[in-house]
Amino acid sequence: MFFGILISKIAQIGPNVSISTNAHIGAGAWLINYIILDDVGIKFSTCLWNCSLILLFGWKSSIGRWSRVQAEGDHKAKLGVTILGEVVNVEDEVVVINCIALPNKTLNVSVQQEIIL
Repeated sequence: MFFGILISKIAQIGPNVSISTNAHIGAGAWLINYIILDDVGIKFSTCLWNCSLILLFGWKSSIGRWSRVQAEGDHKAKLGVTILGEVVNVEDEVVVINCIALPNKTLNVSVQQEIIL
């Protein structure tokens, strides 16, 4: 459990990033156009970005080292968004692009254009 927001001095945050309470952002993390909700842990050297579409990282979730989570495309794309629900854990070195993961999932392989039930 985190208490307050803890952001490494060498993390790159913004533009268009909203971070809720009890978040932990590791060294070398890069966040662009992102919404981070309560109790989220982001480890070092993680890339979270998109190309003008929404990304939402859910409550009590975590993303591993050297992982990348992004959304790309336009409004006509099949998904074009990435939303990770509550208690979703992305393990180290996993790439997630244009996916929706429902709550209580662990992503240990890279996925693209998927809805993870």
